[in-house]
Amino acid sequence: MLFNSTLYLCFLAVVVGLYYLLTPSWRRGLILLASYTFYWVWSIPFSGLLLASTLIDYAAARGIGASRSVAGRRGWLLVSMVFNLGTLALFKYVDFFSDSAYSLLGFRPWPHLDLVLPLGISFYTFQTMSYTIDVYRGEIKPYRSAIDVALYVSFFPQLVAGPIVRAGELLPQLAMEEKPVNWMVFRRGLGLILWGLAKKVYVADSLGPVANIAYGTPEAFGGFDLLMATYAFAIQIYCDFSAYSDIAIGSALLLGITLPENFDAPYLSCSIREFWRRWHISLSTWLRDYLYIPLGGSRLGTSRTYVNLMFTMLLGGLWHGAGWNWVVWGGLHGTVLSVERMINLRDRPANRWTAAVRWLITLHIVMLSWVFFRADGISGAMAVLQRIVTFASGPMSVGITPLVVLMALVIVERLHVRRRWLEFFEHHPVAARCIVYAAIIILVLTFSGAASPEFIYFQF
Repeated sequence: MLFNSTLYLCFLAVVVGLYYLLTPSWRRGLILLASYTFYWVWSIPFSGLLLASTLIDYAAARGIGASRSVAGRRGWLLVSMVFNLGTLALFKYVDFFSDSAYSLLGFRPWPHLDLVLPLGISFYTFQTMSYTIDVYRGEIKPYRSAIDVALYVSFFPQLVAGPIVRAGELLPQLAMEEKPVNWMVFRRGLGLILWGLAKKVYVADSLGPVANIAYGTPEAFGGFDLLMATYAFAIQIYCDFSAYSDIAIGSALLLGITLPENFDAPYLSCSIREFWRRWHISLSTWLRDYLYIPLGGSRLGTSRTYVNLMFTMLLGGLWHGAGWNWVVWGGLHGTVLSVERMINLRDRPANRWTAAVRWLITLHIVMLSWVFFRADGISGAMAVLQRIVTFASGPMSVGITPLVVLMALVIVERLHVRRRWLEFFEHHPVAARCIVYAAIIILVLTFSGAASPEFIYFQF
């Protein structure tokens, strides 16, 4: 079920309405049923995989809690890790490794399976693993009720594309105790949903075709057009993914549940390290806490720190997609992060002109990395870069619209327009109600023509 569809908005309205009509003892069942219904719209059979992941990690966490030996606790943790990572590898990476072996060695170690990637598998496997790891570390206690764990894993606003939420943050909120409706929070949720829909439908989807056409046939476009198409994709992926996060957070707020922010104006960053503190925050903190720090972080010497950084970012790139272009994307970020650490680069320079230069450099390092993220493989990325760097000639068909929109986006974020919009929604109930009514009319008139088939991060 797509957030940018009338079906989802009707579904959400029904769920929220029933939620506040029911007593707390029935609300958990409603949200669990709604979450699986949300997934069933895409695939009923693959919801069995979601259920299996839930039950395995529920049992593993209970086993860890009951074990009195280190070996027993590690054994149960291994069960969780093998199942989740094995499932992810089977559906997402088995063909990638087979194809890579064929390219290098001339034969396939196993047949090409061509499996359909289950929706949201990269997100919910990381989320379920974080639950068992946190239990193993003693940071939370294992939950006795399988319903509680099922709610945590399948909570529909963030099931498919995050934010990736820790059990200690979400599970206590899913107790759903009787409490009055906080109308300020409710209005904030509506404001976030409208903000996200506007970004998705009217910004991301309008610029998406520019990047799709140019990157589909880069040889037909000049260097300038490909640069503008790269700016278009940068806007598309940010407005698309942050829109999903806004709608997810807003939908949860309508139920009185707070999800963590996933973006914080990443294109204002003055370093790649700052960029990763602002971009896909739930993933970057997951990689830090469950991969980088357990590997040793920065505690084992300079050389090991760089190795840990690079390994974390390479796996972060591979998490996004089964292709060498995503590995290069992660490696590029890992390399720049290592260089910044090597020269002890501060996130925020005091001098405004230095900050402006740093911002411009960081922005275009990110743009360079997006070329590998968007292109169809390494050869496609190199073709785009070669035409941009050599100022290859071609018809000026794209124009400067993507650059103008990118600068407008930077200004909007610099002026904190999103925060001001939400504050307005919170503190002006009558005006907020009028805006919602007007937005409904506008969306009804324009939605079918503007809506895109899916969000970009659905493929991950």
